[in-house]
Amino acid sequence: MHKTVRPLGRERRYFILAETKHTKNQSGEPSRRPRRKGTAGGVALGILKVVGTLILIGCTTGAILACFAATYIKTVIIPQSEIDASAYAMNLSSTIYYTDPATGQAKELRTLHGEENRVKVDLEEIPEDLIDALVAIEDQRFWKHHGVDWRRTGGAFLNMFLGMKDTYGGSTITQQLIKNMTQNDDVTVKRKILEIFRALEFEKDYSKKEILEMYLNYIYLGENCYGVGTASLAYFGKPVSQLSLAECASLIGITNNPSRYDPYISDYTREQNKKRQEIILSEMKKQGYITEEEQEAAAAQELVFVGRGQGTTSTTAYSYFEDQLIRDVIADLKEAYDLSDQMASQWVYSGGLSIYCTQDPAIQAKVDAVYEDLSNFDAPSPNGQQLQSGITVIDNATGNVVALAGGVGEKTASLLTNRATQSQRQPGSAIKPLAVYAPALDLGVITPATVIDDSPYSFDGDGGAPWPVNSYGKYRGLTNVYVGVQNSVNTLAVKVLGQYITPQVAFDFLVNNLGFSTDHLVVQEERKGTVFSDIGLAQLALGGLTDGVTTLEMAAAYATFPRGGLYIEPRTYTRVERVDPDTGEVLLLLEDQAESHAAMKDSTAWYINSMLQNVIRSGTGTAARFDGMTIAGKTGTTTSRRDLYFAGYSPYYTAAVWSGYDQPERMSSSLQKQSAATWKKVMASIHEGLESKSFPAPSEGTVTVPVCADSGLQATEACQHDARVDAGGRIINMTFVKGDEPTAFCEVHKDVEICLDAPFLEADGSPNGMYHLAGEFCPAESRRTVSILELAREGAAAAVTVQDNQFTTGHITALGEAAYCDVHTTAPAPEPTEKPAIDPMDYTTWPGPEDYDNLEDYNRFNPFDESTWPENVNSSSGEQTPPPSETPAPPATQPPVSTEPPQTDIEEPFVPAA
Repeated sequence: MHKTVRPLGRERRYFILAETKHTKNQSGEPSRRPRRKGTAGGVALGILKVVGTLILIGCTTGAILACFAATYIKTVIIPQSEIDASAYAMNLSSTIYYTDPATGQAKELRTLHGEENRVKVDLEEIPEDLIDALVAIEDQRFWKHHGVDWRRTGGAFLNMFLGMKDTYGGSTITQQLIKNMTQNDDVTVKRKILEIFRALEFEKDYSKKEILEMYLNYIYLGENCYGVGTASLAYFGKPVSQLSLAECASLIGITNNPSRYDPYISDYTREQNKKRQEIILSEMKKQGYITEEEQEAAAAQELVFVGRGQGTTSTTAYSYFEDQLIRDVIADLKEAYDLSDQMASQWVYSGGLSIYCTQDPAIQAKVDAVYEDLSNFDAPSPNGQQLQSGITVIDNATGNVVALAGGVGEKTASLLTNRATQSQRQPGSAIKPLAVYAPALDLGVITPATVIDDSPYSFDGDGGAPWPVNSYGKYRGLTNVYVGVQNSVNTLAVKVLGQYITPQVAFDFLVNNLGFSTDHLVVQEERKGTVFSDIGLAQLALGGLTDGVTTLEMAAAYATFPRGGLYIEPRTYTRVERVDPDTGEVLLLLEDQAESHAAMKDSTAWYINSMLQNVIRSGTGTAARFDGMTIAGKTGTTTSRRDLYFAGYSPYYTAAVWSGYDQPERMSSSLQKQSAATWKKVMASIHEGLESKSFPAPSEGTVTVPVCADSGLQATEACQHDARVDAGGRIINMTFVKGDEPTAFCEVHKDVEICLDAPFLEADGSPNGMYHLAGEFCPAESRRTVSILELAREGAAAAVTVQDNQFTTGHITALGEAAYCDVHTTAPAPEPTEKPAIDPMDYTTWPGPEDYDNLEDYNRFNPFDESTWPENVNSSSGEQTPPPSETPAPPATQPPVSTEPPQTDIEEPFVPAA
């Protein structure tokens, strides 16, 4: 309570002044006023005034509060107090229908006879002892009150206001039934008041026996048992009508707290069940339901339980699709009609509903043919776990879930764990088209031609390992997005996410555009002292999510691409109807009009379709390829192969497949393609007989342009003589949505001159593909002009081996002088001038003085005496003089050397002047 501090009053201030300004008498002392003695009557009058004031204040406050309460009850409580139990009828079977694709007519798929471990019984079948045990321990004035036990309710309210524990509770059987029927079980004053008014209204419409019958069929008694009919079979192995007094008290004892009194949980809970039974028997005796002898005999009777799992009677096993359909309808009924889980469940099974589902039985049969054949999943883990898988198949045109499988092998029970729709597992690289490339393309910050360096994004801490690593164990250098998607290059996905968009943009795209649930994706959550979030590079670029996603979410998201960018919320049913038992009118209870919206531009979807087709043609998804249909898809593998994903589609259907072990274990390398192979088996069968067609084209049209593979821009002459042309060339033709094609020219390639005689060598002595730059002494015939990449890597990229690094200017510059030719290091020696052969009969072939070392040797020249010829011609130089056709006779003497000019008309051989 807040205390109010009042300001100093006027009367009090006057009293203080009166004391400080007193007068003095003749003696100089202050004068004193005579004191009055109080009377008993005055005191009593004062008390009466105070009490009266308090009563008046209380009455006024009470009146005001009563007005508020009356208004609140009238406007809030009473409109919600009406409960129509006929809406919760459980005596009619529900039926599931599917639409025949050939005729469009609804056909019966399955009649629901009741959830497993649920048996409804009429009140006549229930022993009187069971009813008496319930009333004695739960609501001893049940037969007397009108829905509310005001004595118990008052006690509960006093306990609440005094801070005490409500050890016995204030709810009657009627109130507990209403609580079970509705979802309104909040621990609030409003809930309690609403429950009271509902109970009062309920008992105006239904008899005590009707209320007991409903209650005993609704209550939960542990072991997944709803109602005493089911519980009697589960615990004692016999119909409820055959239960003894001892067994009735034991069964009713479980309702108070099944986790404490369920005899199957442990020896302790069995002992507690026995103690509870004896308390109930004691109450029954005190209230006159049984005699002391009956109490003692029942307490002494040994309780014989049949054993866990031995008392169920239902053997119906619904398919995985039907399981999910039932879950979806229950969830939607709860939300639409404010029902409890229990009530919505019973409504589905026994409420006479007509449920129109989206399953295509023909497609489901093809899924089952693959998933029930364990030879397709014959790969136990090192610890002996069965290899498991889940698949969801969606019709692209409608968004309907037409088939699914939540496990492998024969399904032997209903509502088992559905690995297609419930198991959250990490998608690995299958998330890249959804979280990275689609939003980046949609924002226009990349195209398939965009080139990004396949090199580390960062180091994992100081002195740590480069991150991320690629599945192929190396870094290849400049790579365009088209190839990056084809080969699932981790570095490109991380860099697009980190440098072109952001993790927050990617996260929002998944949630807002592609229907992923924030119940699965983690915004931020602390678990055991560690904070987790899915808004991060590794989570969204590599698929390392905190918990993971379902194949249902993945299939629905991937189906957006073949639709040209339209997302349709997946659904398992279209509508749920019920015939009113009184009027025969068909009531529409639920209608699932699947929400749809434009998740991305049609150009974005077209780019993704093009790239993911290439993944199946020549990338990581070749194991999914089958002939005769246009298909696209993406693989996903997590660390240590704990999860394998494949999501793919045709123009007709989309399917997502997960494979792994329930308790995650490393999968063998032989299982690397398991999900893709499973997808192929299912989808190839589904598409038999369907005409192949293409994915939708973008509305803007397309254009094909030759671009440089190292820049993504228009190619130049330099791109044509890349140093790696022998490896396949660097100019490629790429198709763009009109307006996206590059208009700028490549500036990545730089021309340099190399020497073909001086290749760079690997450590083992083999050429690495690049040559030293030509030096000044390299001959012309060894020189060639090539282009290398104008690129200098820094940071993490510079600290690792990148395959194209030897073809970069950064690498060449770092080599310095060592970059130049190490073969031609000096000027070449001049080659000797080769003289023509001497023909003694042709003076034009005779040597001159410059051919001799000195003039004296020249003067001794005789064309017919080889010993006088220069050393660098004919036989003296090691060359052979071709023989003349006719050898003339040698002259008698050597002609003298003349200083006169030669005569042109003589017939003798010409001898040049000295």
